[in-house]
Amino acid sequence: MKNYSNLLIALVICFTSWVTVVPEKALAHGFIITDEPFIFPHPPRPPHPPFPRPPRPIHRFLPLELRKNNVSVKIKNQVAYTTLEQTFYNPSRQRVEGTYMFPIPKDAKIEKFEMEVNGKMTEAELLDAKKAKQIYEKIVRESRDPALMEYSDHGMFKIRIFPIEPGKEKNIKIKYTEILKRDGRITSYRYAMRAEKFLSVPVKSVSVQVTVESDKELKSIYSPSHQIDVNRKGKKHAIIGFEEENLIPDTNFELLLATDPHKESPIGFDFLTHNENESGQGYYAMLLSPGSWENKKAVPKDIIFAIDTSGSMRVKKLDQAKAALEFCIDQLNPEDRFDIIRYSTETETLFNKLRTAEEQQTKEAKKFVKDLKAGGGTAIEEALILAIETVSKQGDEKSIRPTQIIFITDGRPTIGETRTDKIIDRLVKKRQEIKGNMRIFSFGIGTDINTKLLDLISQKTKASTEYVLPEENIEHKVSRFYEKVSQPVMANISIQTEGNVRLNEQHPNNLPDLFKGDQLVIFGRYKTKKKENDRSIRFELGGNIAGEKVKLKFETKIEKKSKHSFIPKLWATRRVGYLLEEIRLHGENKELKDEVVALSRKWGIVTPYTSYLIIEDEESRGIPVARQSMGNRISFSKLNSNSAKTIKSQALPSAKNQDLFQRDLEKESFRGLAKSDSGSGAVAAARASEQLKQANQSKAFKRAYKEAQYGNQISFEQQATRTIAGKTFFQNEEAWIDSLVPEQKDRTAKRLKFGSNEYFKLLNQDTNTAKWLSVAVNMQIVIDGTLYEIFSPES
Repeated sequence: MKNYSNLLIALVICFTSWVTVVPEKALAHGFIITDEPFIFPHPPRPPHPPFPRPPRPIHRFLPLELRKNNVSVKIKNQVAYTTLEQTFYNPSRQRVEGTYMFPIPKDAKIEKFEMEVNGKMTEAELLDAKKAKQIYEKIVRESRDPALMEYSDHGMFKIRIFPIEPGKEKNIKIKYTEILKRDGRITSYRYAMRAEKFLSVPVKSVSVQVTVESDKELKSIYSPSHQIDVNRKGKKHAIIGFEEENLIPDTNFELLLATDPHKESPIGFDFLTHNENESGQGYYAMLLSPGSWENKKAVPKDIIFAIDTSGSMRVKKLDQAKAALEFCIDQLNPEDRFDIIRYSTETETLFNKLRTAEEQQTKEAKKFVKDLKAGGGTAIEEALILAIETVSKQGDEKSIRPTQIIFITDGRPTIGETRTDKIIDRLVKKRQEIKGNMRIFSFGIGTDINTKLLDLISQKTKASTEYVLPEENIEHKVSRFYEKVSQPVMANISIQTEGNVRLNEQHPNNLPDLFKGDQLVIFGRYKTKKKENDRSIRFELGGNIAGEKVKLKFETKIEKKSKHSFIPKLWATRRVGYLLEEIRLHGENKELKDEVVALSRKWGIVTPYTSYLIIEDEESRGIPVARQSMGNRISFSKLNSNSAKTIKSQALPSAKNQDLFQRDLEKESFRGLAKSDSGSGAVAAARASEQLKQANQSKAFKRAYKEAQYGNQISFEQQATRTIAGKTFFQNEEAWIDSLVPEQKDRTAKRLKFGSNEYFKLLNQDTNTAKWLSVAVNMQIVIDGTLYEIFSPES
């Protein structure tokens, strides 16, 4: 076998996919091991003496660049046909060649594997897990990079890659067929996209397109990993897409497909669980979907548009809001009923009651909107009460028809009642008086708004708030939102359970309505009530569909051991969002803060608010900086590009001062969350907590981090975290810290040198340990209660 002493892991060359009940075992990447490092030549000698001593050659390992990664998948029932097309570029000044390795999980059911290099069919050698592990371990020893040990229990396809000339590209195409595993009604497809440990530059183009054809009706189509576009082509056919440019993939692509074999229910219902240790408690995900909902008549609804026409809405904001209202009016169905309220110092209605959306009424409405002018104060309370009273004039039918109030404002209440608690109390009382179930969806425009008032309105009416920043387009935001909620399928949803299982800590705790083209994803925790083997659970899903009250029944059984590893972190993300909102709307207390710290540290949920609380907790307990989750975070490169330019124009602060500066920013961010009603900090906190509360993908906290820094002149890149095999690691300077380290009471660490016999003895202890140690060379980790410090020979 070829000597790998000079080998380098150059690049992830191929991302693959398969499905298993244990998602971690589905990880696999193809990669090239290049034969020789790049050596810069000596500089030429000067023409005359004296001749200076030339510098030693500089070894620089220049990886190949992955420029394009296009994946096309066709799923027919339980069989997936995957085609990967990739383009690689050699940016160096010398020819590169090496060995291509493609790890294969031991339980993957791959029926056919083909590979083309520059259009020529190429045959690969298949190695079993034992032989493959010997190769992985040899490379780890000699390259001093543990990344490959993530695949220590995998087999391997191995093939020789012929030279890639300097400045040239190599095209790779791989096709394979696999049998997907099924969990109840859920078929899962997994495509191992994560490659951040191997890539040195972003991939210019990444795309995944999945075509699904099923013999049974498709209900939920959900990706817990990526935001996908779903285009349903009838009841049994769908096209799913994901596309992004300049991406370093750090999350594996996962797709869940739920089918309804018996067509028993208009609403698809699926219940997934995660429980690794058979303890009788774990996490769950509930999926509710109307499927394609085709050939069904649109459900008539009642809707009131309330628009702020105070002086601060002049010109641009009002023009955009008027255009959005015209779009909404055009989308009304003839059987819908509607009215428009404009409010400033006083309020005015168009019809003074709900009218059907017939041609004459919509023409009149458009003229009313066109003639709106801005001026005066902001009578928010009066507008809200008038909207609720308008609904109450319609008789008994109001309780069945879905009822929505679209409330648009750019300011705080200045006319009438201005106190938040009093406005909310009156709104709740008035809603109870008429026994109404209307949803009040609020749009806050700009930053001079009362965020607590708008969010409490949404919370009390099971709706949501959208915040439109000054640089964002109001028409686009309102129109896009209205398209989503314009066709309600099921309203006033309730879920009751019976059986030997108790559900708790559910998020969202107030269930919203379900709309056409959408689906409801619910996360929570469960615990069996008794020790008996009976783990069956029965559900009754209640609500209003097409003007009628319905009760749908479902039954399932919770397995003693199940593993859908995306569930715990998504539950924790939503839980943290909920807790931060409780702090924001009702004030902070120790219990709320302690739970935020525990969940954020365990699952790597990094935002300015959680970072501040974690630092406060660990410093108060005297945790050494080198062992803190958030210790030694800052180098100048961690500033975002705009902030870096700002600081470079002045004096460059030391790393320590940057650290202190970031901590001050995080402290101010938390104060903005906990204390402020309005301003850029309050709006940033509202938008960030909403991102966490609505998290459907594992990286939602990244978007929340970005939202939380809105309005800061100087901002920082998010601290790096990695979650693998149930453990979360934080980057602390050059080392990675297990989230359990700050909790360790015995702070005496057992030190192991990377690559030593003791290190490999620990690494080979079990599969999970190998995966954890693949994170980095320098790390601190807790395994079976023992704290280990792994250090590089150069340390």
